[in-house]
Amino acid sequence: MQKILVIGASGFVGGRLAHALLAEGYAVRCVARDPAKVEALAAAGAEIVQGDIGDLASLQRAVDGVEAVYISIHTIARQAHGAPGAGFMDIEIAGLENLLTACRAHGVRRLIYVTFLGADPNSPSLWVRERWRAEQLLLASGLDATIIRPGQIVGRGGQGFNMMVRQSRQRIAIVMSGGRSRMRNIAVGDLLYYLMGVLEEPRAYGQAIDVGNDEVLTNNQMTDIIAEAQGCRPPLKMGAPLGLIKLFAGLIEGRAGMQKGALKGALSGLGLDAIGDPLPIRAILPRPLLTYREAVKRALAE
Repeated sequence: MQKILVIGASGFVGGRLAHALLAEGYAVRCVARDPAKVEALAAAGAEIVQGDIGDLASLQRAVDGVEAVYISIHTIARQAHGAPGAGFMDIEIAGLENLLTACRAHGVRRLIYVTFLGADPNSPSLWVRERWRAEQLLLASGLDATIIRPGQIVGRGGQGFNMMVRQSRQRIAIVMSGGRSRMRNIAVGDLLYYLMGVLEEPRAYGQAIDVGNDEVLTNNQMTDIIAEAQGCRPPLKMGAPLGLIKLFAGLIEGRAGMQKGALKGALSGLGLDAIGDPLPIRAILPRPLLTYREAVKRALAE
C-alpha cells in the first residue's frame, strides 16, 4: 500500500482528493495547520500531521516514508504585504522550496501540483505570472513533477463556482470584464480522475497538463446555465467600472465570502481567457468528461 501525502487537504480539491485516495486503498497522510479542519479525514483513516509549508521541520516529518506528494494550495491574495517587488506567491513559493528540500532529504521523487489553466510568464496579470513561476520551480527541480492545470472547477465548495451560484440567484448580477472573458471548465470528479490517473503514469512526469471539457464559455453564459439549472430566470447583468470595484473591494469580498485581498488578485487577471489545450492528456487518460450543464446539475444536487 503506497503512502501518499496531501498538502492542502482542508481545501476544496485537496479534501476530496484525500477521500478519493482513501477509497482507492492508499494510505493517506495530510498536513494541516489546524487538525480540527480535517477531522473527517482523520475519522476516515487518514494520518494527520500538524504543520505548514512555511515550516521545514514539519514538512520533514510529513514526507518521511511517503512515496508521492500532492500539493493543492491556491494562493488568491497577495502574501508579501506591501514589500518592494512582492508578488502574490512569495509565501507559497518559499513553501514549495521547503517541500523540495524535504523531498530530496527523504528520497521522495513524485510530486503533483494543482495550479491554474492559463499560467503564462508573459501575462499582463501578475497573479498569472506568479503561478507560472511556481510551476517552473517544480518542473526544474529534477524530481518527477506533474502540473495539473484546471480552469473553473465545478463543484460545491469551489470559490469561483460558489460565487456564480450566488450571482445566478440575483435579479441583477454585477459582472467584471463585462462577463465576456472565456474559460474552460471541469467537473471536480473529472479533475480527481486526472489527478489520480497521473500518479503512476511516467508519461506525465515533467509535464504541465491542461485539463477541461470541450466547452469554452463566457462568464455570462456560465451564470445563465447555473440559473437555468436552478429553475431561475437568468439575471440582468451589469458591468461594474474597475475603479468602483477597487473602491468597494473589501465590501464585495465580505458579501461574496471571499478571502480578504482575493478580489485584487482577480482584478489583475480581469478579462483574460483561460482556455488551454485539454487534448494531450486524453491520449493518456481517456474518459468522457461531463459537459458544463451536467457538471452544474451534479454539483447543485450535492
